[in-house]
Amino acid sequence: MKRHVLNTGYGLFLLILACPLWACSYEEGRSYYRAKQYEKAYACFMQPENRQNPKAWNTLGIMYNNGYGVEKDERKAVEWYMKAAMNGYAVSQYNLACQYEKGQGVERDYTRAMFWYEKAAEQNNSSAELNIGYLYSKGIGVPRDAQKALYWYRRAAAHGDTDAMTNIAHMYYQGSGLKRDINRAMQYYIMAVEKDHPRAQYLLGEAYETGRGLEKDCSRALYWYKKAADNGELLAMDRLGQIYSGGLCFQARDQEEARRWRERSFRIRRGWVSSPEKP
Repeated sequence: MKRHVLNTGYGLFLLILACPLWACSYEEGRSYYRAKQYEKAYACFMQPENRQNPKAWNTLGIMYNNGYGVEKDERKAVEWYMKAAMNGYAVSQYNLACQYEKGQGVERDYTRAMFWYEKAAEQNNSSAELNIGYLYSKGIGVPRDAQKALYWYRRAAAHGDTDAMTNIAHMYYQGSGLKRDINRAMQYYIMAVEKDHPRAQYLLGEAYETGRGLEKDCSRALYWYKKAADNGELLAMDRLGQIYSGGLCFQARDQEEARRWRERSFRIRRGWVSSPEKP
């Protein structure tokens, strides 16, 4: 038995000499990940040179959370996120907060979710700022507070988050906990539209169609509905179907065009085709 063990060890020693450890940088691992070569990416991230890299830990968390190249395991995802978050990596702090908010891999805990969102927000992570704003706007895990929601949305918007711009616009447009201010709403919608945000494009189209906040203009409404639909906004596809089916907004009835938009919306909702993704 001892000789068998010794022989095995000697064989492994020779194998190691013949096959040196595969060196792979984090960037090489990311390239494999982006190419959906997840097994190679995983092997790369587990190499010694990546063992002290929070970015690698975060990506391993994503892989376990989604089952990319490994068996899906939300608890292991949390472990990797936690490791990187404890080392100050803002993206992992945000991802960990999401796990606590949703109760994925851990017991749902809004207090801990907010703690990690705030840690990420301290580093100007716009996604964390957006989610803090959302929690305050809905009163999820915290008292509902429109002013705090607006504060966090504004921070996220200042860091370029178009969802935050759209949410601010919606709050002013609806008067949700704020004094209704159509002019400010339009300013934020236009800010988001300039960054090609699909929902903002749809809502701007709606404003032009209804004449709420803007002079009624069906040609501009159609323009923005089509821009939003081409960017994957399902509400815009649905509205275009209604417009062409009913001959609305000064359009001649066109059942073929209506069918085309409705079918596109239906296929995306069924998951038969993907909504367009930005590179």
